[in-house]
Amino acid sequence: MELVPGRARRRLGALVVVVAFVTSRVALWLAGVDFDLRPINDSFALVDAALLRDDLFTTLVNLHVQPPLFNLAVGLGLKLGPAALHVFHAAFLGVGLALALGMYAALIRVGAGVALAVVATTALVLSPSVFLYEHWFHYDYPVAALLCLALVVLQRYAEHRRPLDACVFLGLLTAVALTRSMFHLAWLGAWATALVLAARHDAPRARTVVTAAAILGVAAVAGVYANSQRVAGQFASSTTMGVSLAKITTFQLDEKVRSDLVAQGKLSPLALVDPASPLARYRLLLSPHPPTGVPALDEVAKGSAEATTAFRSNFNNRDYAELSDRYLADAVATLRLHPAAYLQGVFGAVRTFFRPPSTFFALASNRERVDALDRVYGLAVLARTASAEHPAPQPPRAADRFAPPPGGTAWLVVGAYGLALVGGAVWVGQRLRRRRPVLVVAFSWSTVAYVTAVGNLLEIGENNRFRLYSDPLVVVLVVAMVLAWRRHRRRVAEGSHTSASMPVCHAARMSATAERS
Repeated sequence: MELVPGRARRRLGALVVVVAFVTSRVALWLAGVDFDLRPINDSFALVDAALLRDDLFTTLVNLHVQPPLFNLAVGLGLKLGPAALHVFHAAFLGVGLALALGMYAALIRVGAGVALAVVATTALVLSPSVFLYEHWFHYDYPVAALLCLALVVLQRYAEHRRPLDACVFLGLLTAVALTRSMFHLAWLGAWATALVLAARHDAPRARTVVTAAAILGVAAVAGVYANSQRVAGQFASSTTMGVSLAKITTFQLDEKVRSDLVAQGKLSPLALVDPASPLARYRLLLSPHPPTGVPALDEVAKGSAEATTAFRSNFNNRDYAELSDRYLADAVATLRLHPAAYLQGVFGAVRTFFRPPSTFFALASNRERVDALDRVYGLAVLARTASAEHPAPQPPRAADRFAPPPGGTAWLVVGAYGLALVGGAVWVGQRLRRRRPVLVVAFSWSTVAYVTAVGNLLEIGENNRFRLYSDPLVVVLVVAMVLAWRRHRRRVAEGSHTSASMPVCHAARMSATAERS
C-alpha cells in the first residue's frame, strides 16, 4: 500500500512548482529585474496607447497591422489609469504561473513521474529565456502559455471526451490566432476540422457543441481577416508579410547588387530603403493616401511626434500596408532572380532560431541584471557555446539587422528539436498505421513543426523569440516519446518472457490487452 496516494503526490508536486515560481520571482525582483512597459508605445505589436485608452472601439475596428486581441487587452487595462502598470505586471506573473502549472500538468498526463515533471517544469520556469519575456510587455509570453494550456485541455478531452474540453481547446487556439499573426486562419481551420472529426464518434449533442465552437472560432478569425481587407486591402490578420519576406530575400543581397537591380528596373527603388523605416524615408517613393479622419490610420508616429525611438512609427498607417505590398513584389522578384539569397536568409534564420531567446535585443536591460545566471544556464543547461556578445538595447544596425547575429548556439536545444521533429513525425505515423489515438501527439508535433517552419521560412532577425512558443511543447513531446519508448521496451521484454513460459494463446491475449491500453 502506498504511504502517499498518487493524487496527493501530484498535488505536492504542483505545490513545489508554485513555490519555486514565487521564490524565483521574488529573487528576480530583489535582483532589480523590472517589468518593461516600453512596448506600450515602442512596439510593432501595439498602436498608439492614447488611442487604445481613449478611442478603443474605433481604433480596433481600423486595426490592420496586428490581430486585435492584445491591443484590446492593453486598451482595457489602460482605462484603469495609473494602476494599469501593476495590473499588467500581475497579469504577466499570472500568465507565468499558468504556463508553469500547465507544463507540469501536461508532463504528468504523458506519464512522467512527479519528480521528473517538477524538475523539467522548474528548469523551464527558472530559464532566463522564459522569465525575461515574463518581464517584457509583449504578446510572446501569453501566446506560449496559451499553446501549453491548449495541450493540457486537449489531453483532458482525449481522456474524458467531454465537449467542454474541446470547446475550451478551440477557444484557446482562437485566442492565439487573434493575438499572433503567425498562427494563420488556415492553421486554426485545420485544428477546428480535426476536432470536429474527432468528435464524430461522440454523442450527437456533443458533436453539435464541438462543431458550433469550431465554426465560431473560425468565423471570429475570418472576420478579422475580412476587416483587414476592408481597411487595408489585404485579407490577413497582419499587413506585414511583405516586410518579413523582404528581410529574408531582397535584403540578403549586398547593397551594390540591389542598386544594380534597381537601375535595371528589376527591383523597385524600395529595395534600397530598409523595411519598417519611418515614413519620411519613403516620401519620394510613395504618394500618401488622403487622410481618413481616423487617427489610427493617419498618424505618422505614436505618442510623441518625434518618432526617434525604435518602432515609434505608427505601422498601422495606411501607407505601410501599401509599402508592404511593394516589398512583397520585390521579394518575389528576388526569389526569381537570386534564389540563393533566400536560402542564405533561411540558413541565417535557423541559426538565429537556435540561439537562446534571452539574447533578443529588447531584453538587454533586464538581461544585464541576471547576466551571470544567463551565462551559467546557457552553458550548463542549454549546452550553448560561449559568447562574449551582449544584445544591444536597440535594434541592430541596418547592415546587421537581416543577418544572423553573433553568439552561441544552444546545442541541446538543437538536439531536442531534432528529436521532437523527426521522432514526433515517426510516432504520429506509427499511431496512424495502428489506428491508435493520435490527436494529442499530432497537436504537439505539428505545433512544433509549424512554429519551426513558419518562423524560419518567412522571417529573419527575431527567430529565437519565436522559439519561445514551442519550447514547452518540445519538452513535453520529448519526455512523452522517451517514456513511450521505455514502455514499449518493457512490453517487448515482458512479452518475450511470457511467451517462453506460458501457452502461446495466453501470451497473445496479454499482448493484445497491453496494446489496447
